[in-house]
Amino acid sequence: MTAMFIKHKTFMFPLSLLLLLFFASTDTNAMLIKDMYAFCKETEDVNFCLKYIGTDVRIITARDFNDVLLIAISQCQYQVNDAATQIDKVRQKFSGPIGTHRIVYCQNYYELAYALFRKAYEEAEGGEFASVAQISATDGLNYMRKCEDEWKKNGPIQKSPVTFYLTNVVKLLSIIQVIIEKING
Repeated sequence: MTAMFIKHKTFMFPLSLLLLLFFASTDTNAMLIKDMYAFCKETEDVNFCLKYIGTDVRIITARDFNDVLLIAISQCQYQVNDAATQIDKVRQKFSGPIGTHRIVYCQNYYELAYALFRKAYEEAEGGEFASVAQISATDGLNYMRKCEDEWKKNGPIQKSPVTFYLTNVVKLLSIIQVIIEKING
C-alpha cells in the first residue's frame, strides 16, 4: 500500500508541474471566452458556432483568427469523416441497384471532399492563404452537395442519409466566411 502511495505521490508532482507550466506558458493573446461569444454572435447561428468552435478544446490556445480558421476547417473534416462512417452504417438499407449506386457515388465524393478539406487545412496552416483555403473548403462542400443531389435523381427520390453532415458543413463554411473577413479585415 505504501509503495502505491509513493508511486501516486511521485506521479502527481510531475503532472502538477506540467499543468503549472501549461498555464504559465499559455499565450496571453489566446482568444478569451467573451471574445469567442462576441465572434459567434456575428455568425448566422450563434449556438452552432459556440457548440462546434467555442467548445473545441483548441480554442483556449487559439492566438488569432488564423487559429480559429484551422479549428473551423478541422471541424469540417470531422463532419465529412462522420458522414463517411454514416454511409457505411446505412449501406445495408440501400442494397438495391439504385441505392448501391448512390452509396458508392457518395462514398467517392466524400473521399474527394475530405481531401479538399485536408488541402484547405494545409493552405490555412501557414496563415498566408486563408482565402485560398476557403476556396478549397468550398470545393469540398460542393462534392458533398453532389452526393446530396444524387438522392433526388436517377430513380425515386430518397432522403439522403448524410444531410445532417452537409448542413453542418454549410454552417461551418458560413463561419469560415466570417473568419476570412476578420483576417482580411
